[in-house]
Amino acid sequence: MEKKQTIFDFLGQIIFIFGISVACLCVFCMLFGANAKRMSTIFALGNEGLAISTILQFFAMAVVISAVRWIFFSDVVLKDWSIFKRTVGMFVLVIVMIGIFAAVFGWFPVNEPTPWIMFFLCFAVCSAISITLSVTKEKKENEKMQEALERLKRGEM
Repeated sequence: MEKKQTIFDFLGQIIFIFGISVACLCVFCMLFGANAKRMSTIFALGNEGLAISTILQFFAMAVVISAVRWIFFSDVVLKDWSIFKRTVGMFVLVIVMIGIFAAVFGWFPVNEPTPWIMFFLCFAVCSAISITLSVTKEKKENEKMQEALERLKRGEM
């Protein structure tokens, strides 16, 4: 049985993505902030922290990513696409959107390879954490649902 998504699920996804992004940014800021300060607005404060403007930009990016995720994984828009096509399409569009944000907000020089390498490293880490947590959460929910179904079959409810 597929759970109907609500606005609270959407908002939760935004907060989830935003939290992981900001946590990763904090770590990268501590490690690389002083060196990256001159080439990225993300690290405008060096390794002292993140500017409010940067935090708001990443919140906006979390909203965009959540919207893209909803578009690709709700059956309202792309009914006939396989999970693989949806996942690939979502990741490609998210990377394009992040590239646009990077260019507009000066996150990093988009015409230099080193910042892109660092971006893909950060993106891979954040994506891996997010996917791992999401899969773990889904497995736990499925286990609980299976246990409830077994109790129902045994007449324990």
